[in-house]
Amino acid sequence: MKIKKYLLPVVIIAILLLAGFLRLWELNQTPPGIWYDEAYNGLDALKALESNNYQIFYPENYGREGLYINTLALSFKIFGINNFALRFPSAFFGILTILGFYLLLKSLKLSRTTIILGIFALTTSFYHLNFSRITFRAIMVPLLMVWSFHFFIKGFYLIKKNIKSSKRSLFRKLLDSPLLNFFIAGLLTGLGLHTYIAYRVVPLIFVIILIIFLIVYKKFLSQYWKAILIFLMGAIISAGPLLLFFQQNPSAFTGRTDAVSIFNAPNMTVSEAFIKSLLFHLQSFFFTGDGNQRHNHSSLPLLPAVWALFFAIGFFISLKEIIATIIKRFKNMPSTKLFLPSLLGQAIFWTMLIPGVLSLEGIPHALRIIGVIPAIFLITILPFEYLRRLYQHLKASSFYSLKLWRWKIMQITFSILIVTFLLTGIFQSYLYFELWAKNPKTAEAFQQNFYQLGEFIKQQPLKKQNYLLLDKHIEINKENRSDISEKSLLFSAMPIIKEYQIYNVDESIDNLINESSIDCSDSQFILLPNIPLLSLKKIKNYCRNLELQEFSLDNTSTDTKTNASSTKIWILK
Repeated sequence: MKIKKYLLPVVIIAILLLAGFLRLWELNQTPPGIWYDEAYNGLDALKALESNNYQIFYPENYGREGLYINTLALSFKIFGINNFALRFPSAFFGILTILGFYLLLKSLKLSRTTIILGIFALTTSFYHLNFSRITFRAIMVPLLMVWSFHFFIKGFYLIKKNIKSSKRSLFRKLLDSPLLNFFIAGLLTGLGLHTYIAYRVVPLIFVIILIIFLIVYKKFLSQYWKAILIFLMGAIISAGPLLLFFQQNPSAFTGRTDAVSIFNAPNMTVSEAFIKSLLFHLQSFFFTGDGNQRHNHSSLPLLPAVWALFFAIGFFISLKEIIATIIKRFKNMPSTKLFLPSLLGQAIFWTMLIPGVLSLEGIPHALRIIGVIPAIFLITILPFEYLRRLYQHLKASSFYSLKLWRWKIMQITFSILIVTFLLTGIFQSYLYFELWAKNPKTAEAFQQNFYQLGEFIKQQPLKKQNYLLLDKHIEINKENRSDISEKSLLFSAMPIIKEYQIYNVDESIDNLINESSIDCSDSQFILLPNIPLLSLKKIKNYCRNLELQEFSLDNTSTDTKTNASSTKIWILK
């Protein structure tokens, strides 16, 4: 199957449109609800927007780098406070990752057919699609990786080719400036440190590549020392502010890592914990994946069976290419054609496993190893590139003269493999929207009940005095009774919930009545049905004019399609 050159832009645009559709369609209601960490990010973004105080690092909730949250504030400014605005940045970054992955594959000089397969797989994969629709800053990890490696590889080839620029336009000269490409690669690499803790190991990928380049390429340092310095300069410029913050606040650097680290594993040595975590994460691509319903569907492997098979084949092909190139170096022979994509895939894969392998909580943990996404799809498409080049080599060789029907069988087989590969991607999208999104466990995992309650509260006309009575397990800020520990409810009811005083059932209803100076003529109480009947009667006896009404949350919001069991609430108004 050969993609003609003039068709390539059309196919790329079509896949990017598909990526946009899959990441934006019903974004306000899928996933069904809002998880605690998503809501926390949203609340911090709202505070930053209202106070105009954008932080480089937000210390609450185990500490979070500020770039994503500050971007989220911009989304609220444009779209308002709603579920779509909360998740739009992730979707947008997911789409940009597809574009960056295309440019990376192109800079690696892969064939048009292989590039199409690669970006289609990334576009439709459950793994990347899922995190492109959740308000987790981790989605920026693969985004900045693919873009930084694109400019890095492009700059590498520009120096290697020693392109003369005298007859080209100024714009083209800038695009093909190797030092500019290395500088941009450095800026993006440093910027990645502002995203998610897993990105901190990315510099190790460049170290690995540098070591292999020193072995494989003669006079590498003499040719590239300026580019390396420019790259480091760019990285220091963009990473500098955060590094300075960590120097001044060293405890913020470790954050949650201490709590989940293999170095603190109970009843296990560090080596035992390391081996266990490594094996759990490696097998997660083939057998049992992340069991967290927010990250995965029913512990399915992170790669579907067809792609996992291609990944396994590509994994060994890439190892062969790297070893063959190193051996050729000592025989003064040129590197193999697939050396660079093989090296990049292996370096990214093993390095970006480290954040997951060094933790023992919730393993295998798909979110902590999100940085492997570019590697697994790069390695997965290598068999197609290998077969295509092998086919061309056989066809051009005078030593192999196959009959026409045998060539036809090879072409048909190759086409069947491609069709099977593409159909797997279509099923991955079906898995997300039809099986995962409509699973009641998914609604539960994203606290849909609290999201629905918040949406219900926003729809109620405000009275002069508004009260919300919640379960006793929800902590309430006694100084600010519109601030609670249940962030999903708090965000989904914004900004109306600021007009409510919130109590829970372990507090005395008598105190509520006495301290609040309730105006029964213009007040309302929203209560969950498991509020003790005695508390309800006390309020009703105090405000005899209030009428009791019952509502079902699953019919309260036009933006929500619930798949969980119905939750009912009471209102006295």
